[in-house]
Amino acid sequence: MSSQSIFRPSFGNRPDRIVGRESVMEDFATGLSKQPGNRERARLLIGQRGMGKTALLLEMADLARTSNFITARTTCGPSMLDNILDLLQRHGGPVVAEKKPPVKGFNAGALGFSFGLTFTDEARANYGFRVKLEMICERLAEAGKGVLLLIDEVRPELPEMRLLATTYQELAGEGFNIAVVMAGLPAIISEVLDEATLTFLHRSTKVELGPLSVQAVRAYYHSAFMRAHRPIDESLLSKAAEATQGFPYLLQLLGFYLLEYSPEGEPVSAEALESAIHAALYDFDQDVLGAMLRPLSPADRAFLEAMAQDDRVSHVADLQDRLGVSQGHVQSYRRRLMDAGVIYSPARGQLAFIVPRLGAYISNEML
Repeated sequence: MSSQSIFRPSFGNRPDRIVGRESVMEDFATGLSKQPGNRERARLLIGQRGMGKTALLLEMADLARTSNFITARTTCGPSMLDNILDLLQRHGGPVVAEKKPPVKGFNAGALGFSFGLTFTDEARANYGFRVKLEMICERLAEAGKGVLLLIDEVRPELPEMRLLATTYQELAGEGFNIAVVMAGLPAIISEVLDEATLTFLHRSTKVELGPLSVQAVRAYYHSAFMRAHRPIDESLLSKAAEATQGFPYLLQLLGFYLLEYSPEGEPVSAEALESAIHAALYDFDQDVLGAMLRPLSPADRAFLEAMAQDDRVSHVADLQDRLGVSQGHVQSYRRRLMDAGVIYSPARGQLAFIVPRLGAYISNEML
């Protein structure tokens, strides 16, 4: 079995299995079973790059299809509203076409459709997104189907985002069988929650995707390496799991390289593991840590550079002296970088990097 068939370390790729997020999927399934308009039907997946948000959206789409939902998964952007309608028409058209026409009377739900879920020329020209989505929901409801919208890389500044939010709120309030899952970076989600037009998200279920447990990664690696016919020693297995730092993306990277460097049918060696860790961490630094820092302002980066001088934990008082700024300035940096999902506070008066490796990466970048 090739490494590519198990590990797929590319953003947007679907992994062989979802690791350590069983409770997230169970809660999502429970939410779909709730009545339309329930807060658990609107979910926000919040996590840094590499935490597996897109993979979860793909898994949720599959699960929803088995629960009589027609899904539309798209990336937030100027064309997303058209994409949503197109995807619902494509995925839901065959379901509607299978319905037998009524024996007598008039099917009000078919108004505006020429066949299946294809809009008539009049409907296409005269109705906007709000009405068209309502028409699709109504037509699918006749076939016993709900609608699930999955939006990746949320961008609150877009007018399309605001229209989608208000449309969902209105349709859910009117009892339509519709649900939505959105995913985004911590800083972006923080902006979403500050948007007055997106206040319904304040009442949504927020799912913060933190690092996976070492135990979950270890169990998955054990299964994956056995399936790939590369037995691995218990001590090396533990070292590999710990090296991922709980990041799903780093899990995929390390697994990919480890299978590449280990011949099929032979045990994984310590040398192969060291080489795989080195290659995986290099890719992780470039793909995740570099991307994490790029959107930050020079002042924010200077604050992080000051933190990088400490071992593991920085004390707020030390940062204030080191940077020569007031306590108020430190608190503003603290709040902004916590919202961005870059740092956290392990205890009162202390700050640390969300990704322990980030401090070393910043120090190396300064050299």
